[in-house]
Amino acid sequence: MLLRLFYFLIITFNISFLICSTSFCKSNKTGWTSNDDMLLFYEAVVKIQENTLKSEATRQMVYKAIRSYMLGQDLYSDYLSPKEYDKYRHSQSEQYSGVGMDIFNDHSGRIVCIPYQDGPASKAGVEYGDFLTFVDSHSVDGKSIFTVGSLIRGKTGTSVSLFFQNSKGATKQYSLRRQQIKFRSVILQQSGKLLVLKIFRFTKDTTQEIREILDKLIPGMTKVIDLRGNTGGDLFEAIDAASMFLSPGSKIIDFKSNKDIKEYKATNNPIDLDSQLFLWQDGLTASAAEVFITALVENDRAVSIGKTSFGKGVAQNIVKLSDGSALFVTNGALRSPNGNYFHTKGLTPNYTVSINSSFSEEEYAIVTLDIIKSGKQ
Repeated sequence: MLLRLFYFLIITFNISFLICSTSFCKSNKTGWTSNDDMLLFYEAVVKIQENTLKSEATRQMVYKAIRSYMLGQDLYSDYLSPKEYDKYRHSQSEQYSGVGMDIFNDHSGRIVCIPYQDGPASKAGVEYGDFLTFVDSHSVDGKSIFTVGSLIRGKTGTSVSLFFQNSKGATKQYSLRRQQIKFRSVILQQSGKLLVLKIFRFTKDTTQEIREILDKLIPGMTKVIDLRGNTGGDLFEAIDAASMFLSPGSKIIDFKSNKDIKEYKATNNPIDLDSQLFLWQDGLTASAAEVFITALVENDRAVSIGKTSFGKGVAQNIVKLSDGSALFVTNGALRSPNGNYFHTKGLTPNYTVSINSSFSEEEYAIVTLDIIKSGKQ
């Protein structure tokens, strides 16, 4: 026992020295990184290991403590161990393939599926809004959305078994072969004289893809920008995309961090300031897509139609740690041009349209042309 106490004192002394030797700790002696706080955490770990029936490695206990804390912050904060984060990064590479669908946590934490048109998932029978329950033998309950995505993706040509539940509680299972998905974030559809820009997700290429489409169109044509099922993506790409339809200097969004509030305004040269714009949203329109919508609507540039959006008005960044693990940290709240926070509330459309989420050009034409004819703009 004396030997154990001796080791404990040496270890705690070393921890104390390492913590208090940093410039950060020197300037924050009363913060959570103070010596006493960290030693209390270490003491708890040691006491648990000494007294529990089932002991566990210290590193694993630390991982679990960090993850538990991060998951308790909100639905979007998370922590991945070095192995999990490495797998996540590799799953994003071009050598890995998927099944052609986005996944997204709803307000209750369930994983909602949004299959791409003509992708493997859609062709197999996965429907818009289905809930994912298992990937192979792994339950997705309680798992990080990033971990689940890594389980779904894999080497091209390999198969993955996915289990789903629909809104009525019926279950189904499909074995899907992973494929390289040729993905464009924006496509153009046309129904008569009505043009529809479908933005699936905001990626690093979205603004350029919109520009390429608009450059080929006759200026002033009425357009529908379909953002149904767009769960967000790159916040700054959404800001740049909104700038294409707004006068320079128009306010787009405020970003409130724990340090300050930063205001983002339209800076790009606009390429469409005159056409009639209708923004189509639904309950899975979220995050960066909501930023795009509120920027155009509150600057009186567009009319929103559809259903109340999801309401994800916070942003995250990835903070890598020295051991190869990573924190997914909610680092800011988003506020609309008129000063409104929409997190958990969503955006109410100017005109409610209760049509299902299938991508039907006839539906676009019927609804939007009725609005145009009635002069509701």
